[in-house]
Amino acid sequence: MQINAYQAGTEGRIRVVAVQGEMDIGATGVDAFRAQLDELVEEGVRHVVLDLGGSTYIVSRGFGQMLVAMTRLRARRGDLRVAAAHGPVWTAASTVGLDNILKFYSTVEEAVTSFEQELRQGQ
Repeated sequence: MQINAYQAGTEGRIRVVAVQGEMDIGATGVDAFRAQLDELVEEGVRHVVLDLGGSTYIVSRGFGQMLVAMTRLRARRGDLRVAAAHGPVWTAASTVGLDNILKFYSTVEEAVTSFEQELRQGQ
């Protein structure tokens, strides 16, 4: 699994975390994912788009870490949005009901735009 985080949006207030490959248990999987999200929250980032376009498999603990990150971001008046989930990743996420808790978008651009619209409105 590889994780890449970068700034997005017109003012750079949004971070995209792109996950590629299989998110399994261990230091190179869920633990690395959690560490990346923890680091962003500690830096003061409040708006995160999780790009799952390159992700092929996520263990249930990975979905749990998404909920932990969402809770931490919402406590800071931010949010976590998910983009480009497809195939087995989308099937697993929707089966466990994550699509009722997290906001899912077809593309990273759509998710970033949704944050930018809220930021312009002062949210």
